[in-house]
Amino acid sequence: MVSRRQWGLLRTRLERSRGQALVEFTLVAPMLFLLILGIIELGRFIFFQEMLGNATREGARYAIVHGADSLCPSGPPAPGSWACDPTGLRVKARVRDSAMDLVGMGDLFLYDPVWTWRESPTMPSPGDASTGTNDRGEFVTVFVDFTYRPLVSEVVDVPILPDITIRAESTLVVNY
Repeated sequence: MVSRRQWGLLRTRLERSRGQALVEFTLVAPMLFLLILGIIELGRFIFFQEMLGNATREGARYAIVHGADSLCPSGPPAPGSWACDPTGLRVKARVRDSAMDLVGMGDLFLYDPVWTWRESPTMPSPGDASTGTNDRGEFVTVFVDFTYRPLVSEVVDVPILPDITIRAESTLVVNY
């Protein structure tokens, strides 16, 4: 049997250990929540980056499939042909559709697609003018910039972390 005195000492020790656990949790909890938020933020960033890469590939794919020999070619006309989408607006629409809901989550800027001559010495940059046509064997490059807003800034509506610009590009060879 436990005496009253022993029971009192045991009870005091239990109460102290509860207080100690609470103090330890309050010291560790902010770091734990910060780690969890960082993992979520990194996963979200990678998701957006992959989504933009896929959107540019879809736009470039649309451009190469709708080359000079297609029913309604997209891009600058090849010699002896015509184009019903000479500026590549349909390519940009395909990129926007493939980016799904990213348009509502940040600033999506679509550059005009760039068609380059097959033996061009340099790769194009965003905003460059096309130096080639959409003839078979020519290159088409699609560029997209997206302003990524971190989740913390979205939730508290205060720019705690800076916005990050994600750039995606895709270059394919016109094959039709």
